[in-house]
Amino acid sequence: MGGFWFRWRRPLITVLAVAVLAVSFSYTAEVRGRVVALSNLVSTVVSPASSSLTYIGRQANVAVSTVGQLFTLQRQNRELKQKLLLYQSMKLELSEVLATNGRLRGLLGLQKRLAGWKLTPASIIGRNPNNWFSTVTIDRGTSSGVRSGMAVIVPQGVVGRVIAASSSSATVMLILDPNSGVGAMDTRSQAAGVLLGQNPITGQLKFQLFSHRPNLSPGDAIVTSGFSQYYPKGLLLGQVTKVAHVQFGLTEVATVQPSVDFNSLQTVMVVLSHPAGTSTPPIYGGGRS
Repeated sequence: MGGFWFRWRRPLITVLAVAVLAVSFSYTAEVRGRVVALSNLVSTVVSPASSSLTYIGRQANVAVSTVGQLFTLQRQNRELKQKLLLYQSMKLELSEVLATNGRLRGLLGLQKRLAGWKLTPASIIGRNPNNWFSTVTIDRGTSSGVRSGMAVIVPQGVVGRVIAASSSSATVMLILDPNSGVGAMDTRSQAAGVLLGQNPITGQLKFQLFSHRPNLSPGDAIVTSGFSQYYPKGLLLGQVTKVAHVQFGLTEVATVQPSVDFNSLQTVMVVLSHPAGTSTPPIYGGGRS
């Protein structure tokens, strides 16, 4: 027996190995078939869920992307609002600079036209809320040569006159004040009279005439007559808007619209002195007050 095994051991081992491999391959193929079948079954069951999860994933990515874009848009919106506020602020500052420049150029032009007159600029620093169109306070007083009775003007015309002054400020009565009276004259007909403050709220003036037949017409320019001790001759006061007739057609009073915009007054000129016996150049106006 020992001699048989010794002689045929190699062929027997080879045959045995081949048999084992054959059985192993057969079993592996069977198992593999079962695994593939199970895999196909699992794939069939899971595939709808997998598709759903894939769709949900895509939608989640879209949602996340949309949220990110929303935050980006909100940030950009805030930045644009900030830039808009900055632009509006700069626009307001520019408008104020242009307005100030216009007022200063107007006052400078007034000084040039009134060569030989001594004028001092002043800013309005106070107004009485209860008498907005009656008086204003300016930042020039006796230390600047300002005295009671001095005329106050702007490029558009007459503002009023100083009625009280301290060392650093003064009170100006506007021509709108019912207590104000200015010697006036129609430039076309030369009709003379007194211009009185009539209604500070509407800003209209009443031209009380000395003559019963002054020949006034709407649109006529009214200037200072020079008869008043406060105002030099020829300063623009306003324009006739309506002429009132009394019984028998006699003209008694006229309504005058002031040439000065009293709502926007900021800077004025105080007439410290002017050449005696002289009047202003041809009626002036324009610029900003």
